[in-house]
Amino acid sequence: MLLTSVLKIRQTSRLALIFVCCLIVLIFVFHEYTYHFIALHIPLPKQAQTGSWSPRIPVSLVPAAAAVLPRTGGVLLWAADRGDVFGSEPGNPGRTLTAFYKLATNKVSIYNMTVTDHNMFCPGISLNSVGTLVVTGGSSSEHTSFYSSVHGGSWVEGPQMVIGRGYHGQATLSDGQIFTIGGSWSGGEGNRNGEVLDVAGTTWSSLPGCVVEPMYTNDAKGVFAADNHPWLFAWKNASVFQAGPSTAMNWYGTLGQGAHHSAGRRGSDTDSMNGNAIMYDALHGKILTLGGATSYTDAPASRAAHIITLKEPFGQPVVEKIEPMHYARSFANSAILPSGEVFINGGVTWAKQWTDTNVTSIPELWNPQTKRFTKLAATPIPRSYHSFAILLPDATVLVGGGGLCWEKCEDPSVNHFDVQIFYPPYLYNSWGMLAIRPQILEISNTVVNPESTLTVYTDGPIEEFALLRYGSATHSINTDQRRVLLSISEDLANFDGVKWKYHVTLPDSPGILIPGFWMLFALDREQVPSISVEILIEINV
Repeated sequence: MLLTSVLKIRQTSRLALIFVCCLIVLIFVFHEYTYHFIALHIPLPKQAQTGSWSPRIPVSLVPAAAAVLPRTGGVLLWAADRGDVFGSEPGNPGRTLTAFYKLATNKVSIYNMTVTDHNMFCPGISLNSVGTLVVTGGSSSEHTSFYSSVHGGSWVEGPQMVIGRGYHGQATLSDGQIFTIGGSWSGGEGNRNGEVLDVAGTTWSSLPGCVVEPMYTNDAKGVFAADNHPWLFAWKNASVFQAGPSTAMNWYGTLGQGAHHSAGRRGSDTDSMNGNAIMYDALHGKILTLGGATSYTDAPASRAAHIITLKEPFGQPVVEKIEPMHYARSFANSAILPSGEVFINGGVTWAKQWTDTNVTSIPELWNPQTKRFTKLAATPIPRSYHSFAILLPDATVLVGGGGLCWEKCEDPSVNHFDVQIFYPPYLYNSWGMLAIRPQILEISNTVVNPESTLTVYTDGPIEEFALLRYGSATHSINTDQRRVLLSISEDLANFDGVKWKYHVTLPDSPGILIPGFWMLFALDREQVPSISVEILIEINV
């Protein structure tokens, strides 16, 4: 009897030991996914303050550019003619290695895009008034390519630009046209004045009055880098505000032959090449600017932060210097969140391309109420030059990329063939568990004009409704993203105890509510956002 008991104990101990060993092996092999499961399902109170990261999602290219595509449930990613190098191979200048990341399945598919004869490295990007992705210039400096996710998902060659460009700025306007300026990196140096693409997408027209020289930075590389990556914001009456990176700010008019007006200086800020500019409150014309460096490379990055407030087109904006970021950043990326907060990720403290040396691994979150920055959970993968960050329809943020050298990188570890998802703090309750999210159950219309009123039904009480435009990003620039807080009223007379009914009114100006696809989010009293509903804002004719 005693012997039998001893044998049973020994057998149980062996089984327990085997179980523990297997568990250790599983944790070691799948440690990222184990951590991710814990992060999402086991209470960790710190996550309510710092957020959390997903495991890395492998991609067979370095994603230096990204665009969230309407009606697809996915994100288009691309590099250059090759996945790890942007110097074109002889005989193969007109292709781009692309990838499509499907959010629902977490799967990535690769496609070598050749149909438009366009190497789309370092382009201008924006989503037009019907949700078509418009990619211009870059390594193929005069080319235009369209990707229509709304009509089946296909690439189509567009018209040649008047002026070849790369590293230029591009923005969709209040009248549905697309404006571009700058970009001496490709197609020739200097005189990269403005031009505009018509709403139909058939013709580029030069705007000689939209002169580029007033927005030059005093870059050590001269004109070649002085007109790179302008911070452009479409505004009322087809106007464009250029907030940087030059310390000189400018207005551009796109009607007729185009026009230019100085908007003064960005306070005491310096030139801020490869910094960030984000229209976090379009209703009140508010732009947050962050970081950057005085030259494209070999210069110290800045911690500086400013708020620019726009009034009427061509008027003098108000510039407010605010508390700086915790870390200096050049080549960082920022995304507006449904709450109005701004997520800032990556970058380096010393501007230098193709290196993770001096990388900033602690993201920050800016609060528009307090105008202060807080530190978030450290990013497990360095994100510096050629990385991106972009808001997803479920209110998380996709980040990725970094590296992609002219030739094979001296340090191969600089190339980051992956993306990750950041889960912001607002997705967690105070216990560190995933918060219960509000749901939009019904909506009266998903194709509307500015000044429309929507009837929205939710599964609980809602504090705010916000529209955020679908985004596209490359080289620290995302001219598509902006946030509009909507006017709401609760219909208590028709409350049935199951669904809450709200009337939501859109602003009347297409300069605020740029035509195209937007994400409508509902936020509860704790600022927990719903998954978004897709809204198309049509051109107000």
